[in-house]
Amino acid sequence: MSTSETQQANPFENPMVRYALGLSGAAIIAFVAIVYLEGLARYLALGLAILDAVLMPKFLEYALEAEETA
Repeated sequence: MSTSETQQANPFENPMVRYALGLSGAAIIAFVAIVYLEGLARYLALGLAILDAVLMPKFLEYALEAEETA
């Protein structure tokens, strides 16, 4: 059986993978913000972490849908 005959599943089909990627990126940004930044830069980075945690799974879901329709 060749590799072209086998269909590999996309890991982004699992919602837990999409949310884990978003939360892991947000955790890294939040860690850097808390440990290394202060003042306005810290709050901007924490806001970016929140956006990353919320929007990254949605972007990955839209990418998965676009790949399925193509």
